[in-house]
Amino acid sequence: MNYSLENTSDLSFNLYTEGCSLPIAHSISLITINTIVSVLGTFGNILVCVAVFRNPRLRRSSNYLLVSLAIADLIVTIACEPLVVAILSKITFFNDCATNLEHPYKILSRLSCSASVVHMAAISVDRFLAVVFPLRHEMIMDKYGLKIMLVVSWGFPISVPILSVVLPPSFPKALLAAATFGLSYVIVIMSYLLIVAFLYKIKKKRNQLRARPLSVDVNSRVEVRVACTLAIVIGVFTACWFPLIITLFATGKPLINPNGPAHMWIRTLALSNSAMNFLIYTARIRDFREAYARICRKMCCLAGMK
Repeated sequence: MNYSLENTSDLSFNLYTEGCSLPIAHSISLITINTIVSVLGTFGNILVCVAVFRNPRLRRSSNYLLVSLAIADLIVTIACEPLVVAILSKITFFNDCATNLEHPYKILSRLSCSASVVHMAAISVDRFLAVVFPLRHEMIMDKYGLKIMLVVSWGFPISVPILSVVLPPSFPKALLAAATFGLSYVIVIMSYLLIVAFLYKIKKKRNQLRARPLSVDVNSRVEVRVACTLAIVIGVFTACWFPLIITLFATGKPLINPNGPAHMWIRTLALSNSAMNFLIYTARIRDFREAYARICRKMCCLAGMK
């Protein structure tokens, strides 16, 4: 997902196209980690998609957003990670900067990271509706909410690389990606602030009334737990991606060598986020754990029959 407000770094990248090299210890470690992330992330994200479509308990409008996010992560694990491994191999063993591979990598990584952050904004809005308007949430999502969120979640990310090509060279194209990223994070933060404010209000009212129907209370706890799980997903995404964004684009130019070990490790951290979400779902959501266990058992049975 190397979301690159990277138009700002294209010129700087060209400065390093001669004599590219990496220490062998760094290279082998980076190639190994990126390969593991690619395999594990591909398996995990496919598992998320299969679990939602095959398990009736997971077949909810909200979980289809998680499937769409998993597809964005699959772009990384199936396409971006192998490209990174190839780039690292060329730099390590041939002192080749692999500029022919960097271009498709940039396009795919921009698309994937933009899609991920916009999906998180959509998921945050969905959680806001589920917690604040529990009785109307499913109706809103089933009627038009899910369709709108999916169109926006893919429409904006796809438009960013297209506009980068169409707009004149004088236009600061990095602003397109920055605007997508910034607006998405504003939506995420506002959604969760509103959720916290609503829960505080409910807690205050509950203390005053000293009673509340059990069914509503149970549903509220479930939705709050799901909201907390998705807040963890957003927090992990932020922790993985912000080092790359800050080191490359905080001052409008790269602060580190785009072909050096530091950049490669920071980029690997960002890409590794694509393999983490299904682990978070497994740890936090029982329905996903049970669905994964059933799928794995079935796979083992099929493998045993052969």
